[in-house]
Amino acid sequence: MGLQKRTRFVSPKTVALYGMLTALTAAITMATFVPFSPTKGYFNIGDSMVFFSALTFGWKAGGVCGGIGSAAADILLGSGMYAPYTLTAKGLEGLVSGIIAGRKIDKRWRVVLGIGCGGALMVATYFFGELLVLNYGLGAASLEAVGNILQVIVGGTIGALLSHYVRKSYPSVALKDYAG
Repeated sequence: MGLQKRTRFVSPKTVALYGMLTALTAAITMATFVPFSPTKGYFNIGDSMVFFSALTFGWKAGGVCGGIGSAAADILLGSGMYAPYTLTAKGLEGLVSGIIAGRKIDKRWRVVLGIGCGGALMVATYFFGELLVLNYGLGAASLEAVGNILQVIVGGTIGALLSHYVRKSYPSVALKDYAG
C-alpha cells in the first residue's frame, strides 16, 4: 500500500498541561502589566512562566506556552501590533532556555545559561523589531531593551526558583514526561 506517514500522538495530559501553562503565562503577563509609553510596550513578569515552563517541562512547553501565552496577552491588552514580535521573542526565549536546561551540564550552569541565552534572544528580537521594523528610533528601542533585561532578570529568577521547588516537591514532574 505504499508508505504511510506515521502520525505522532500527543497525549491529553500534555495538551492539558500546555493549555494551563499558556493561560497562566497570559494571566500573569496581564496581571503585572506596567505600560512603557515611548514604544507602547509594557513591563511584566510573565517571563517567570515562560522560564518555569521551559525549565520544568522542556523546550516544547517553553516555546509553545511562552510564545502563544505572551502573544495572547498582547492581543487582550490592546497591544496587538506586538503580537507577532512577542510570539517570536517569547517563543524563542522559552525554546532556547528549555533546550539548554535539558543538556547534560552542571545543573546550576544550565539554568543560568538557559535564562541568559533565552533572555538575550528575547531582548534582541524586541530591540531590532522596534528599531528596524517599527522605526521607534535608537533611544526608545534602547530604553525598552533595559526594561526587557530587567524582565529577564526578575522573571528568570522567579521562574528558576518556582521550577526548582516544584520539581523538588513533586519528583514525578520531569522533563522527559512532557518533552515529547
